[in-house]
Amino acid sequence: MFKPKLETLKIRDCWSLRRLPADRPTSNSTPPPEVDCEKEWWTCNQWDEEDVNHHPSLYKPGHSKYYK
Repeated sequence: MFKPKLETLKIRDCWSLRRLPADRPTSNSTPPPEVDCEKEWWTCNQWDEEDVNHHPSLYKPGHSKYYK
């Protein structure tokens, strides 16, 4: 089944959002999606194990210096 490739997520002021969509790369050459978010939100996110496709290693966090 074909699905669009998730490249970037921009998350701002969504403090009740605690989980990201499960997204495992289709190949080793596919870069992980970048998550542009507040650093505090990233550390408070609820993560599961890698085998259920919901783990911080499956994403590339990006934190702006203008946000917490």
